[in-house]
Amino acid sequence: MKVFVVLAVVLTALYTSEAAIKCIQGKDGTAAATDCTNTEEKKCSGPKFVEYTGLVSTDTIEYKCGPCADGTEETCVSCDGDSCNKPAETGADFSCKDWELKTEKWVVKTSDTTCHRLKDTKIQCNKPGAKADKDTKLADSRCGPCEADAKKNELCADCEGDKCNSDKSSAGSIFTVFVPLVAALYILA
Repeated sequence: MKVFVVLAVVLTALYTSEAAIKCIQGKDGTAAATDCTNTEEKKCSGPKFVEYTGLVSTDTIEYKCGPCADGTEETCVSCDGDSCNKPAETGADFSCKDWELKTEKWVVKTSDTTCHRLKDTKIQCNKPGAKADKDTKLADSRCGPCEADAKKNELCADCEGDKCNSDKSSAGSIFTVFVPLVAALYILA
């Protein structure tokens, strides 16, 4: 009986050490996972997805067996085990309005930025806040929420929805509040 147990352990060890893991391989990540040629390989890798930006680099980073190359941490992600490098499930793209500083005032541009997100990520945009001035440093993209400190200090404002960060002038906002108020007062008088 001991011989069978030892034999089973040895065969399991041999089979496990020779069994290759499977990784998604190729440029776009659409192929099914296939066995890695190096049976000692335990990692898979592929392009990194950054919220609101999308895949960082599909030109230089491919889905493959093995870890990311040294120095590619910003564009590549490694993982352990079978088929672990499958592409992240994404949600529909959306747009946010672009902003720029003109004559010491933040103004909305005519252009939009296309934003990329994961499946369960909220659609969010940001724009300069009420206290933003010429010295305010904002993120390069209007996609996604504000940084916590910038939001708290009213240097940045965020919102939910496609192109929700468009320029809504304060005059228009005041008009939409006061017209119904005046109408209500007129009716009551």
